[in-house]
Amino acid sequence: MVIDRIREKLGSFAQKLRERDDFLLLTHRRPDGDTVCSAAALCRALRAAGKTAYLAVNPEITARFAPYHGPLAAPAGFAPKTVVSVDISAPQQFESSQRVWLDRIDFVVDHHRANGLTARADALIDDEAPATGEIVFYLIKELEVGLDAVLGELVYIAGSTDTGCFRYANTTAESHEIAAACIRTGFDLTAVNTEQFEKKSLARARIERLVYEGLSFRFGGRIASICITQQMRRETGATDDDVDEFSAIPRQIEGVEAGITVYEQKDGSMKISLRTADKVDASRVCAVFGGGGHARAAGCTVYGTPEEAVDQVASEVEKVLTAR
Repeated sequence: MVIDRIREKLGSFAQKLRERDDFLLLTHRRPDGDTVCSAAALCRALRAAGKTAYLAVNPEITARFAPYHGPLAAPAGFAPKTVVSVDISAPQQFESSQRVWLDRIDFVVDHHRANGLTARADALIDDEAPATGEIVFYLIKELEVGLDAVLGELVYIAGSTDTGCFRYANTTAESHEIAAACIRTGFDLTAVNTEQFEKKSLARARIERLVYEGLSFRFGGRIASICITQQMRRETGATDDDVDEFSAIPRQIEGVEAGITVYEQKDGSMKISLRTADKVDASRVCAVFGGGGHARAAGCTVYGTPEEAVDQVASEVEKVLTAR
């Protein structure tokens, strides 16, 4: 259990937070529900504990997460005394405007494998935790802040995001217990699930059609890939919000052991999202390209055309599958 693995460090980590003030919490590039809502929950908990705390402005925040991030965003000129990275495992994951803080990280809170950041004060990391939100849940309790409906909603979204609404293999009984504790705070569960995990824009429906039309297979159908290009975005008007979680599509197909999703970026680079079955360690494959993540879900950045990007990553996956 998460609580069993972090119990010994949890108290001292919380005490070190109590001794600090003027917090700035960082979220990663292409922010998802775990980084945004974990950071927002910790920020609000620190405020409830009497601290001054803000979220670093992240220009990549999408409309879906703006309501959780915006009210907590640091005002211009704020000079933090304490910097906390939340759900960030490597320098490459820093949003460009936040890279100025790379050498000034005081605390790290994360659940990724092989965290490559250096914390000047302390780190609270459990690479077996399904979501950073689960770590934050216990940290909030250790700070002796009551879990109200606002915090409950934030922690619920964080956990739901990284467990695929409790469908992924990383989901545990503890994940459900934490979710239950959050739901009992009384936030509108139906509204949150609808807004975060069900609702689709027309642009998303249109780009989904293009994505499925471009679905390709290799290695006897054991590897599937999709590409989301800038041209497809222009044709459909799809935003970053609209293409969020497309990485789950290839792996959902029967017989597929590795699903590769390529997101073409405006600068010409290719962001890779890899989802795998238990025969392929996604984090090890992505590490070849300077990326990382988890055993079943990881990411990296490669260069070339979308097709070349698929070829590069698929070649590494094939090496693993051939060796098995």
